Amino acid sequence: MLYPLSYEDRQAHILADCRSQDDMAAGDVYLPFFVYGTLLPGEVNYPLWREAIVDRRPAVMVGAQLYDLGRFPMLVDAPDGAVRGMLVRVRPSSYGAALRLLDQLEGVTLVQWREVGFRRVRRIVRPWGADPAVAWVYVGRAAAVAGLCPIGPDWKAYGRLFRSNRF
Repeated sequence: MLYPLSYEDRQAHILADCRSQDDMAAGDVYLPFFVYGTLLPGEVNYPLWREAIVDRRPAVMVGAQLYDLGRFPMLVDAPDGAVRGMLVRVRPSSYGAALRLLDQLEGVTLVQWREVGFRRVRRIVRPWGADPAVAWVYVGRAAAVAGLCPIGPDWKAYGRLFRSNRF
């Protein structure tokens, strides 16, 4: 089920039927999502959209790096980096709700995050065993990670090594 949740509020009500395409251009309809952190299978926010997913496959996005912001990672553009994640496709009937949910979860519409938070952008990702694809990616702003060191290409692997002892 798709829930309009923040990281702290996991008991919100189910979103109403949200099939409008909002700010998407005509060619953007039903773009897949590239996810790399708490939206991955086995991570804390995966249950929020699990039932809307119709296909997922491992993928890599070249030209980015990951940073640990505590309870979630931030992907930032970086010419020499690469990030591992998943290319996820959602059911067309759930697409509008999924888009709104992910935008809300990532804080895309929060005014106070505009200078340091995430934005949803189109990027080319390389799914394993398939041709490159254009996908929505939640990309952070460099100002949010100033002074931090990148954690490596894989949030789940990083979590197994480092996060389990922190929380």
